[in-house]
Amino acid sequence: MKTGTNVLPKYIATSAIFLSLFIIPFVLFGNRFEDLARSVMEPGANGTLAMIVAAVLLAGDPVLPTPSSLIATLLAAKVGFGPAALVNAASLSLACVLGFAIGRGGGAALARTGRGLPPGFAQWVRRRGLVAVLLCRPVPVLAEASLIIAGAARHEARSLLVWCCSAQALLGVIYAFAGSGWGSEEWNAGAVLFGSVAVPVLGAMVVALSLKRGASRRP
Repeated sequence: MKTGTNVLPKYIATSAIFLSLFIIPFVLFGNRFEDLARSVMEPGANGTLAMIVAAVLLAGDPVLPTPSSLIATLLAAKVGFGPAALVNAASLSLACVLGFAIGRGGGAALARTGRGLPPGFAQWVRRRGLVAVLLCRPVPVLAEASLIIAGAARHEARSLLVWCCSAQALLGVIYAFAGSGWGSEEWNAGAVLFGSVAVPVLGAMVVALSLKRGASRRP
């Protein structure tokens, strides 16, 4: 009983910290974030500023409704493959650590709600662990939710984060390669569409099939 009373205040305090640092500012200034992101991706905008804004939005993906595939792909169209690949890889890897830390430090209640998630998703992540987290990397919402749930379920941190950050870094490079016109540094609408839309859709299809297969195997 004593342990439970010690854990609950910890979760409440940690959740309050995340609310004050991320959620409340986004609610108050969310429209400004969107306007800023849109303005820095325009042709005449400063490339350095675009990288800074993209890095913040991508790293904050677990707590901000960031269209990460779109931002990571368009960043490469703005600044080129090399700089975008570095920003994408570093920021998306940091987002993995942040998402897992939220679950480990105080996201258990959030992970249990399952709001907006496919039926059985939370149980699938708890059961499959690393495999589920890796499959969810390209999928909006599920990518962040899977890490929070895995963290709350106390999956082993080191191997999960190493593999997750590696996969996320590779994904960031793929986004950059597509956004840079397959490395040609020229605008290619088909390549941008592939990076920002096709990759997440394909990832979502794989996760849906895995969830269906897992549900069919349960007694």
